[in-house]
Amino acid sequence: MNRLTCLSLLLCAGLVVPSSPVLATPGALDKNGCHYDHTTGSYHCHKDVAPNPDIHAPVKKSRDNICHDQRSPNYRTLRYFIGYQSMDECLVSGGIEYLRH
Repeated sequence: MNRLTCLSLLLCAGLVVPSSPVLATPGALDKNGCHYDHTTGSYHCHKDVAPNPDIHAPVKKSRDNICHDQRSPNYRTLRYFIGYQSMDECLVSGGIEYLRH
């Protein structure tokens, strides 16, 4: 083989070498575009999603993972939430009940 062919093959081989893997946080995203990071225990969001259209859900779980029913002062102002049919259903999903003080 001549020099030009060898050089071309080496350059092509360099393009095929895989790059290092991208590290992502483990866990699927929920309907709010968020998830729990099990290594830190934090709940955080990766993407902005459209506001939930089910504004009349009996219980709404906020991005802060708080379950709000209609007695909560924040119930009507939540834009980004997951709607549930009951407080129990929201709590089973990992939410925390909003408690008035």
